[in-house]
Amino acid sequence: MTEAVANTTPVETNPSIVILKTGDKLITFLQEVFEGEGEDRKGVCLVMNYPYELALVSSPSPDNTVNDLQVKFSKWCPYALDSSYRIAYDGILTIGTPDPGLADAYRKKVEQAKEIELTNSKNAELQQEAIQEVLKSNEAGTAGVGADTSKHPIGEPLQQVDEEPAVTPEVV
Repeated sequence: MTEAVANTTPVETNPSIVILKTGDKLITFLQEVFEGEGEDRKGVCLVMNYPYELALVSSPSPDNTVNDLQVKFSKWCPYALDSSYRIAYDGILTIGTPDPGLADAYRKKVEQAKEIELTNSKNAELQQEAIQEVLKSNEAGTAGVGADTSKHPIGEPLQQVDEEPAVTPEVV
């Protein structure tokens, strides 16, 4: 079984408004995943790249008594480091085209996210290099099992006190 994602990269495509069956309203770069080749080629699912949830937020206007509405972008899955998510066709209610101003604002948001990813990636590489340098050096660690406490910034270990263990009240 061979799967291939459509040849376009997210930067080359226009964003789409996607409304999921869960009710989530997203703006994302969509790509389709295919299985097979030629006439046997069949769509498997969609890939959402840099999905952001959309919400309308009212903001008071000093000139009007009526509040203006603004669009708020929130990372769709803020708990994950991923920027691409596969979603089954049947998880989508509808797909639409965003307003040009909204599409431009979204592209800027994605560029910011890419810059942050790049910075985080570089920081992770620097941290790994520093760890490797320490591991390659012959110096012993200054903390942990078998460490030389004379090299540790806190040269004396904490004083051990023999006391009765704390009693925890029973929960009924």
